[in-house]
Formats: sequence, C-alpha cells, structure tokens
Amino acid sequence: MKKLTLVALATLFSASAFAAPVGQTFTGVGAGVDLTTVKYKSAGLQGKQATGASVIVDYGMDYGNNLVGIVEGKVKAGSTKIFHDTKQKSQYSVAYEQGYRVLPDLLPYAKVDYSVSKVSNVGTVQGFGIGAGAKYAVSNDVEVGVQYMRSNLRGHGTKLNGNGYSATAAYRF
Repeated sequence: MKKLTLVALATLFSASAFAAPVGQTFTGVGAGVDLTTVKYKSAGLQGKQATGASVIVDYGMDYGNNLVGIVEGKVKAGSTKIFHDTKQKSQYSVAYEQGYRVLPDLLPYAKVDYSVSKVSNVGTVQGFGIGAGAKYAVSNDVEVGVQYMRSNLRGHGTKLNGNGYSATAAYRF
C-alpha cells in the first residue's frame, strides 16, 4: 500500500512539467485503468491486503464556476483473495464524483458509489461507499489520480467493510 501511494505521488509530481494548458480539462468521455489495494473487515476478522486492476469508463460534465461532475462505471473482473479461503471474484460499481478545479489541471473531488461484488463462500454482496481523491491532467487528454474509498457491502447475513486506495490513469476523448 505504501509503495502504491509513493508511486502515485511520484507520478503526479513528475507529470507537473507537462501540465495541461488552461482549458476544459476533466470533461467529456474518458476510459482508463485503476489499480486498487483494499483490506476488508468482517465480523471483527481482518482480511488480507488485496490488490486488483479495474477498467473505468466515465463522463465528465462542466457545471461552470470550476465545478465538474463525473459519472463513472467500473468493472473488476479478476479474482483476488480477501480472506484466507475467500476470494472476491468480481466487482461492478457505478459512482458519482463532484469536484472543484482548484487549478486548470488539478481536480480534488468527493465520491459516492454503489457496488455489487461476487464473493466465494458468501455470494453476492452489495452496498455503498464514500471517498475522496484528486485527478491531475497531464494534458487535455491524459489524467492520473489517487483516491481513498470506504466501502460497506452486505449480503446473505455478511457485512464487509473495506478501506481502498487507488491509483488511476485515463484518456479523455
């Protein structure tokens, strides 16, 4: 987790030399990848740190006054081990991010999402998550970012609470 955070921060700072020009960044259709590390807790049991990649498709809307709203869909198809004998087989989520351009190329945001996940030994769990993050526009079309998400998933009498850290890279069309 520390390595992922350090890599993401190094990417953000090294990309500052190629900052996007003043303009309409973070808007329109985008596609990218997300590398997330998450640790779940369930009934007092601490899970393993699990890392997996997801595919992201989003659409950013400029509301004026530097406000940007982003609707996002994310699919994680590969399985990861979250407890000793339990795997998260897949995860699908829909999210909304509300951000404010503090600079033409920097967008901190708050996020809310709804996720559905298939977990072995449990079945389907679903629930809401909240988080915060920041995106940096390397150019008008390329973005990198980091975020934190707190997820609360439930299903079949099981509660999974997770803390996730992500690094993202996306191309905006």
